[in-house]
Amino acid sequence: MNSIFTKDVDLEHPFTEHPNPYFEREHFLMLDGWWDFEINQSESTEKYTKKIVVPFSPETPLSQVQISIAANDYMHYRKTFKIEDAFVGSKAILHFTAVDQECSVYFNGKKLGDHKGGYTSFCFVVDSVSEDNVLEVVARDDTDSEIYGRGKQNNERGGIWYTPTSGIWGDVYLEFVPESYVEEITVKPSWNDKKVAISAVKHGENDVLCVIYKENEVISESTIPSNKVIEIDLSEHFMEWSPDEPNLYKVVLMMGEDKVTTHFGFRHLEAKEVGGIKYLYLNNKPIFLSSLLDQGYWPDGGLTAPSPKAISYDIDTIKEAGFNCLRKHIKIESMRWYFECDRKGVLVMQDLVNSGAKYSKLLINTRPFINYDVNDIDNKILGRGNPDSMFRYEEDMYATVKQLSSPTCICIWTLFNEGWGQFRATEMYPKMKSCVGDCLIDATSGWYDKGVGDFNSRHIYFRAPKPKTDHKRVLSLSEFGGYSLPSEGHMFTKKTFGYATYKDNSNLNKAIETVYKRDLVNAIKKDGLSISVYTQISDVEDEINGLMTYDRAIFKPDIELIKECNKALYEAYEQSIKDKEH
Repeated sequence: MNSIFTKDVDLEHPFTEHPNPYFEREHFLMLDGWWDFEINQSESTEKYTKKIVVPFSPETPLSQVQISIAANDYMHYRKTFKIEDAFVGSKAILHFTAVDQECSVYFNGKKLGDHKGGYTSFCFVVDSVSEDNVLEVVARDDTDSEIYGRGKQNNERGGIWYTPTSGIWGDVYLEFVPESYVEEITVKPSWNDKKVAISAVKHGENDVLCVIYKENEVISESTIPSNKVIEIDLSEHFMEWSPDEPNLYKVVLMMGEDKVTTHFGFRHLEAKEVGGIKYLYLNNKPIFLSSLLDQGYWPDGGLTAPSPKAISYDIDTIKEAGFNCLRKHIKIESMRWYFECDRKGVLVMQDLVNSGAKYSKLLINTRPFINYDVNDIDNKILGRGNPDSMFRYEEDMYATVKQLSSPTCICIWTLFNEGWGQFRATEMYPKMKSCVGDCLIDATSGWYDKGVGDFNSRHIYFRAPKPKTDHKRVLSLSEFGGYSLPSEGHMFTKKTFGYATYKDNSNLNKAIETVYKRDLVNAIKKDGLSISVYTQISDVEDEINGLMTYDRAIFKPDIELIKECNKALYEAYEQSIKDKEH
């Protein structure tokens, strides 16, 4: 199955712009496109009989392979490429944005290193690039592994579980650097005091010059001393970031001949108590988060969007429909996706990627209908009987938070979703809280609430949502809806899944209008509901409960109606707070 963007994908050069707007160098080389490819049951190969298009996983149509990968398979990748004369002999940083799950990397016959984990990015230093170069990657992926994060991947795809993603599924690129260069940047804006703290890890002895731009005007120049954090007062040039005004600053760090660009914005999301109920405030103003669940899947690219245009289309469409937030569901996106949210003013609820042993079908099939609790200290019942699995999850948590520390849009983190691999939430919550800055945390989204976290988080399907406040935390309807509408000629399979099915657009419109204007508005007025996350932005494989079809060809309900529904939520929220204040 293709998307409406498939025909425009250049298989030679699928992505040409720099993949990371939060750490961007001028001199880089994209290594996406055609690679040699082989699958066998050995760590080495003597031949490559196939071709694959990176960064699309071999299971996807855009990879031009479209083949299943077994747990005992080795995926062998090889890319031969030339370097411009100006960079021959120079040092380079080789970046991989995502390889699922384990891999070893070789450059011109020399092993650079290994990496484990299917969603986090990594890089290696190449001491000297030649005119002609050979990059080789050997990868393995056991989708059923209880150790590594897998999100919605399942070897037995169907229903809410999807086709696996294996091997390279993120951009691969080289950045050319001088002997002295910037290794890392940390930017911590403080909305309260209108200051930004900036530090840099560097390789070499040169000073680092930091220049801050506001709308292309230089507003600050500072030198960052070694191992020091500089704090810059921007009160005279202060501008807030919000969905209505997504203002961003540009920062350029220069170290000798090295030059790195990043971006940041000032925003502050907090919970405030009004009349005995916790409400959300952004930049000291009430804000209701009307969100969509976003799995980040595409029919042609799987976990990889087919093009930057496709990413922009999703975000532009939800903004046009009046939503101000997306819940990125158990997936880490490309940095260009977060930057689009930053530029266009979309708040993000970011899930950690779930892992653990296979989940109990009994729990999954009964918990949506019966409200019962499960002890998450006895980890086996929720898939955490293996200590290595718990250790890896915690390590991945820290790595994920560090990787996504730059986007302004990320304001809420989800620790566990529906008990999938949940363990010791009361212990894990403070660990996560210590590393996410001023972001809020949904500790147990949907099921098995342990009384910790910033949200009383509910998932309600199959019936009218009527969540109740606990008066201690912000009330969040973090999943609901899932209304399905078959769209002939735009479905992945004939076997479909949804939480309620409607035969035509008219009935779908009525159902959506009822749940928003009646049920959600009532929950706002009575219990201070502050977040709603409708399932979902698009169909995904068997699931036909998206506002858009899987190929993004059709927006199913009336988009003007959706705008009205969102407007009703925002107005009810502001009025509810005003009523309680008086």
